[in-house]
Amino acid sequence: MMDQGEEGDEEEAWLQLRPVEPLPLQCCGSGCSPCVFDIYQRDLARWEAARASKDRSLLSREETQSCPSKLSPETFLAFLISAVDRLTEDTYLVRFALPGNSQLGLRPGQHLILRGTVDDLEIQRAYTPISPANAEGYFEVLIKCYQTGLMSRYVKSWKAGDTAFWRGPFGGFFYKPNQFHGPFTRLWRPLPKYTL
Repeated sequence: MMDQGEEGDEEEAWLQLRPVEPLPLQCCGSGCSPCVFDIYQRDLARWEAARASKDRSLLSREETQSCPSKLSPETFLAFLISAVDRLTEDTYLVRFALPGNSQLGLRPGQHLILRGTVDDLEIQRAYTPISPANAEGYFEVLIKCYQTGLMSRYVKSWKAGDTAFWRGPFGGFFYKPNQFHGPFTRLWRPLPKYTL
């Protein structure tokens, strides 16, 4: 039987394991599924079940993986920053390494979610890689930084050799050449030639 001190310590230990509810600004607003709030609800339900059964093993799962071979919409994966090029005063081209000669596997129209921490606040933003779809061993992201942007502060601190955490892909609007032949395509006709 536990005394009150041990019960208090046990309760404190469980409270420290409780997932932290994301702030509204942690949602990128792009309609991702799962959203940070979906993941929080799932993790909270897992925590409540583990606490009710007093079984901490139910909480164990990989938070992040390094050297990812496949993206995950639910789990942030660690990617090594291989180059950071400042293109203008407020624009950066960042290259992330992929293991071996693997490819990112995104289709045009999809994006990733970047997670960063500034002043102990976790933030998330959506970015679309700009590297060619068939790029092997890397992907690149073009990021515009703003003076008052939290993610901008995080990105400006990057240097080659750092690690950044991404999850995805997201986006269901896929580009297919000549896919759309709807009512608007019938409205197009060449302009008449004019002579002066």
